[in-house]
Amino acid sequence: ASLMKSAFLANMSHEVRTPLNAIVGFSGLLVEPSTDEEERKEYSSIIRNNTDLMLNLVNDVLDLSRMETGDLHFDIKDHLLLVCCQMALESVRHRIPDGVKLTFSPAGEPIVVHADNLRLQQLLTNLLTNAAKFTEKGEINLSFQLEPDRKKVRIAVTDTGAGIPLEKQATIFNRFEKLNEGAQGTGLGLAITKEIIKAHNENINVVSTEGVGSEFTFSLSKATTDSEQS
Repeated sequence: ASLMKSAFLANMSHEVRTPLNAIVGFSGLLVEPSTDEEERKEYSSIIRNNTDLMLNLVNDVLDLSRMETGDLHFDIKDHLLLVCCQMALESVRHRIPDGVKLTFSPAGEPIVVHADNLRLQQLLTNLLTNAAKFTEKGEINLSFQLEPDRKKVRIAVTDTGAGIPLEKQATIFNRFEKLNEGAQGTGLGLAITKEIIKAHNENINVVSTEGVGSEFTFSLSKATTDSEQS
């Protein structure tokens, strides 16, 4: 508990201070009489981006805390997977680096999954954002296909990024674990993703090669249609 507390404080102090300094600093420049209109737009954009970072950080910490205490409830219902994936893709499109293609490979038929729609979008967004951090060229792909028994659907996020060292692959889902200490984020995104998938009684797997890329995969239960029941 003491080690976890120390890790939490060390990560939080850095991750809070960095965007907060940017917000305070550029807010001051924004009201300077000498600042022209073009500069105001640029400073406003920086403030907005750093505010988003702060909000994401607070949400991650609160979500993880509620998951640990069992206070985060999941609303498991039937949802069209295609729509959920499309919304996640749109939410991360602005984070994709120049020179990287964001692609989507859905199944050739409509698939309804039994899941919490908002949490599913959250975990897909986490996986896509994580891929964007470590992919400088090539492609990030989101795909889903029915498994052979047609009872579950396999969802994958694949990238052509830096890859994960073999010795790190067993720990990347731990809290505060970061492949690159200089990268933005607290190292909570993948930990939250794992907890969301566990709440759906499933597991997440990763296959990665340094310098080639990574693939994160998990499965969800497919909702049973009236025709299948009959």
